[in-house]
Amino acid sequence: MEELEGFSVYPVSETESYLRDADGQRVARLPGVVLEKAFRLKDGAFLAVTTDDCPFEEGFHISLFRSDGSPLETACRAIPYCPGIITDLFAISDDAVKMVLQDGETIVIAVRPEGTRSPLKFIQQRFISNNGIFGRHYLEISAP
Repeated sequence: MEELEGFSVYPVSETESYLRDADGQRVARLPGVVLEKAFRLKDGAFLAVTTDDCPFEEGFHISLFRSDGSPLETACRAIPYCPGIITDLFAISDDAVKMVLQDGETIVIAVRPEGTRSPLKFIQQRFISNNGIFGRHYLEISAP
């Protein structure tokens, strides 16, 4: 995965933003108001990690889009009264990124282009997918 430089977000509400590319063009609408990082996959799809800008119970969102900006999946996690501040976020392979939280927790997000149906993986990591529990999941989230 390649980190995308120059991408930014433009908030449209207290909970959603437009993702913009380096030229300022709207790419997609996504949850969150702070862009932590965006990455491009080899097939042109891209992954964006955003947060809600609330340090006391920070929620974060991992959004996967096709190359044309249409959404594939968004996974979010927010735990009341528990800060989820991201201290590091980087690519670890062609299809995965690692996120390190302030409390030392590490989360690996892998992209599965074919999608899987594995509801327990999301529940165990306290994530909620916009594709539902039994829907097709393109994001595989684990805490090694």
